[in-house]
Amino acid sequence: MSGLLRLCPSLLRKHAVLLLKPGGRLTHSEQPQSEQPLLSPTESAVGITVFFSAFFIPAAYVLSKLKEFKGE
Repeated sequence: MSGLLRLCPSLLRKHAVLLLKPGGRLTHSEQPQSEQPLLSPTESAVGITVFFSAFFIPAAYVLSKLKEFKGE
């Protein structure tokens, strides 16, 4: 058992951690929760719009004011 699991027994409360092989991936004995539903096209469009605007609006502002930022 790894040192972390010995020091933190609270990690083992809800599910058991099984080691497949030393240094391998961890698997859980508990069944996964119900999968979350996929996003609707509207939600995807809103998310993409927010991400693009968060990056491109500040960049557009800086590029439009570039002469002022360079100094005199």
